[in-house]
Amino acid sequence: MQYKIPQNVRVEDKIVGPLTLKQLVYLGVGGGLAYASYTILASKYFIEIWLPPTLFITIVTLAVTFLKINGIPFTRWIFLVVEYMINPRKRSFSLGSGDHYQASIFAKEAEKSKTEVATNTDRLEKAERIKKLGEITKLVDDYQIKEKNV
Repeated sequence: MQYKIPQNVRVEDKIVGPLTLKQLVYLGVGGGLAYASYTILASKYFIEIWLPPTLFITIVTLAVTFLKINGIPFTRWIFLVVEYMINPRKRSFSLGSGDHYQASIFAKEAEKSKTEVATNTDRLEKAERIKKLGEITKLVDDYQIKEKNV
């Protein structure tokens, strides 16, 4: 019996149209807050008072729901910015600490540089081997020439 194995496990399921469950929850909570601020403030104040908070809540809700920066969802991006602000900018060396930190934003670039460094070191090692092999063959050839002459 053959079973279909899902390939994109990390892709969230679409619930309503192009919206995922998480996006629907964000829209529901944000829309509810915006509507609540509108109903509370619009009954007592003019548009100049109730529009800015309602508009702010609406814009933040839409950003959290739909905005992606460099393919990173806005909520994750906010957490990365907070982490950047909290963590120290300068790193100090301490012997024996093997923890390597690498932000997920730059993982592709770091992997590229690792492969480039690996290929460069391989090229240097090959060049060194060829150079040593050349020296060894020259020594052997010189030794054979000296033996023939003697």
